[in-house]
Amino acid sequence: MSNISMNEIPSKRISSSPGEESRRLLAGILALMLTACGGGSGDTGGGGGGGGGGDVAQCTLTEEQRANLTPADLNSLPAACDFLDTPPLVGLFILGTEIDQNNGDLKLYVHGVKRNATPMTLADFQQATVTVGGNGVNRPAEWDVVNAPAGKLSMALLSDYSLSITDSDVVGMGDLYDDVLNNAPAGFEAETINFSSEPGASPTTPAITVKPEPGDHWTSNLQALLAANDFDPNQDRNNTTLFDAMGTALMGPLNHRFDPTADNLGLVERNGPLGAVGNRPATLLMVQSDGQDNDSQTLNLGDVAGLLDRCHTTVIVMGTFQTTLDVAVLNALAATRGEFIQALNTNFLRPAMEPYAESLGNLVVFNLSAGTGFAGKTVRIEVDNLGREATEYMGSFDFDGNCQLL
Repeated sequence: MSNISMNEIPSKRISSSPGEESRRLLAGILALMLTACGGGSGDTGGGGGGGGGGDVAQCTLTEEQRANLTPADLNSLPAACDFLDTPPLVGLFILGTEIDQNNGDLKLYVHGVKRNATPMTLADFQQATVTVGGNGVNRPAEWDVVNAPAGKLSMALLSDYSLSITDSDVVGMGDLYDDVLNNAPAGFEAETINFSSEPGASPTTPAITVKPEPGDHWTSNLQALLAANDFDPNQDRNNTTLFDAMGTALMGPLNHRFDPTADNLGLVERNGPLGAVGNRPATLLMVQSDGQDNDSQTLNLGDVAGLLDRCHTTVIVMGTFQTTLDVAVLNALAATRGEFIQALNTNFLRPAMEPYAESLGNLVVFNLSAGTGFAGKTVRIEVDNLGREATEYMGSFDFDGNCQLL
């Protein structure tokens, strides 16, 4: 991502009184401390931070300090500010599954970060514990694991451009997504989505920009994707359209309402029954937002959560709380299907996410023999006392139609 001087970026933050700014900061910090961060089916490390209520009043920062503070700066601040430090995101993630049409084996696409904040490697996965229906299965007789072949992963990367997100955080998220793309496994494809709404439009019009352009947006061209992450001064910046943007990532154009005969532009359609597109069983949605959705026109929180569940899509939700943050919404989106991590700003978020980004390059595939009798049973994979379960075996596109928007 190109380096952009902050004085070259138009300031489009919501203007507020100092009292309002303080109220927002305190609300975000209290939400940070009082709400458990992360989720996941099984044992995951989660992310975020915490601190004692008595520390909040002692950790006073100006707006400029909040925007530019880095982890290194904590050394020069009172101990009361230590709760701002953001632990790395750790956990094990199953990005998709498929059935081998040749032998009936189950394939699970997996990556993860160990508790010591280092990416899991093939050697780590070879030491995994695997259970089917609660019963252990043995390697190599019943399961084995290898590096995933190229061309198996699709990713959608979403950035909140609403006015409640600071310019510095918008730029920082582009840098973080650059890290993700630069570490992604060979042959991946991706698209990026910036979202807000048009200021002054009546009725409000969502401003959801899918990149790269032109074409169907999905591409394996790294340089085009990196350019799509650059700060976009032409993107409309008004209210938040988080739910409609996530629906666009999952289903493609919302007017198609997840009709796989109309297009193949949704994340969950990339491994669906659309000819050559149907060869990407691993899918990942990453979204940065404050969760303050007030302008989505088509979908609500329940719609999106239902889609994520029915389509078995892993989602990583990231929030920065130097302005506002709806922790309940962001936790609900992550739920057991992924993880939620929050930080003061992207200066803290990016290093906390670096091990996760690096772990994508170590994507592996677990092969479970049809003889394990996995059909209709829960499969659990555990590494470093971090686990995740899979209970659906058709990838993120559900061929019986249950993945459609209800």
